[in-house]
Amino acid sequence: MIKEKKYLVLIKDLILNASVGIYPKEKNRTQKVRFNISITAKDNIKTKNDISELVSYEDIIKNIKKVINRGHSPLIENLAQNIAKKCLINKKILKIEIMIEKLERFKEAESVGIKIIRMNRND
Repeated sequence: MIKEKKYLVLIKDLILNASVGIYPKEKNRTQKVRFNISITAKDNIKTKNDISELVSYEDIIKNIKKVINRGHSPLIENLAQNIAKKCLINKKILKIEIMIEKLERFKEAESVGIKIIRMNRND
């Protein structure tokens, strides 16, 4: 018996320029940041092909860009938290996992970053 149907929305290797970081050289310029997002959503998949019933990856990317465009984020943890808050307004989203990586911070590493997991309350 299927209790609650769910599906995943994935955004992989989205690279955007963002103003993020606590160091002086990070505050005065943008840097390349990679986003990997996994969203667990309520499965409203029906046969009528109506995107309004689903979680749109286009809307998620727009939300990420809106948060970035608000201005400088000292910590990528705060950037991730703000993106999660913006996305979780959509009650179809049950859980969001956001991984953010700075791609230019250390020449010795491909990237450095964090991952957060946030869930919508069952209202």
